Amino acid sequence: MFSMAASAALGLGLLSVTGQAVAAAPVPADDGGKIIERVQIDAQTVDITIDTPLIDSEDPKVRIIVPVGWSARAKRTWPVLTVLTGGPSDYLDWVNKTDLEVTSKAGRAIVVMPSGGRGQGYTNWYNKGKFGNPKWETFHTKELSQLIERNFRGGTSRAVMGISSGGQGGVTYAARNPGFYKYVASYSGIVHTTKPGIPAMMMLTDFGDAESTLKDPFDKWGNPLTDRMNWMDHDPYVLADRLRGTGLYLSAGNGDQGPLDKGLLEQIGSAGTDGAQTYILGSISERLVGMTNQDLVAKLKALGIPVTASLYGPGFHQWGYWDREYKKAWPLIMKAIGA
Repeated sequence: MFSMAASAALGLGLLSVTGQAVAAAPVPADDGGKIIERVQIDAQTVDITIDTPLIDSEDPKVRIIVPVGWSARAKRTWPVLTVLTGGPSDYLDWVNKTDLEVTSKAGRAIVVMPSGGRGQGYTNWYNKGKFGNPKWETFHTKELSQLIERNFRGGTSRAVMGISSGGQGGVTYAARNPGFYKYVASYSGIVHTTKPGIPAMMMLTDFGDAESTLKDPFDKWGNPLTDRMNWMDHDPYVLADRLRGTGLYLSAGNGDQGPLDKGLLEQIGSAGTDGAQTYILGSISERLVGMTNQDLVAKLKALGIPVTASLYGPGFHQWGYWDREYKKAWPLIMKAIGA
């Protein structure tokens, strides 16, 4: 919805980091997607809301952090890093659970943290062969990129990183759009989605999560048996050769209790049965995730495609490791995009 506050803000003009006025009417994307609300959080941070024909379940929100010295009137552009969250999570998860905000403000790239549909997946839905809405891949790789380039001086030197399903989404986007990203970093992403047993686990996770907005787990890619070709068309392992020329950072644990994990008794003591469930799911999910990363790393090496692999052994599926891993990947990402 187009609020009165948003209308006033857009009509009066928007301020950049340097205090210069931004065009009162944001430039839309080719498909008509447009910024309908902009909330300035601080000098370097803004939240936008997008009215898009690609997503019918929500008006996606995006947190944008621009570097010091950024100006909407500059003749130059800035490299762009898109940061994806996981599962049925909020677009602000990275801000709330890591120090990425501090790191970004000290950097030299535009950092873009978009909505992912709270479990709707980083993909254009199959919808039983009918395709159509929602089209998250098209939204993230085309429409959102155009909006950032046309309204925030974003350049075409791009990278993407993400955790869990966001990591899987980032690697899949890179493989399905060769050359679009200079670098992709995945932290505990499932990167061999057609590996035996993995489709069932992914759909069970989607269907069983109370916070997920996905009603039918077959909607994303279809039935993994009868619609196998569509699953394969979205599997980074199957598409590995298309990652040639893209910088790669893949990290995952093996599901054993690691140095950043609470023990089972400690989890039970602090959260009861919920704590036990957290312990078990964190272990099992990362064990499976780790196996898919081992598969993809091995295939990339067999193909002669360079990859930085941080398969660090003991560790559950949790933010402590992802915060650590993004810091290791950060300088590699920034170097790749010239930031």
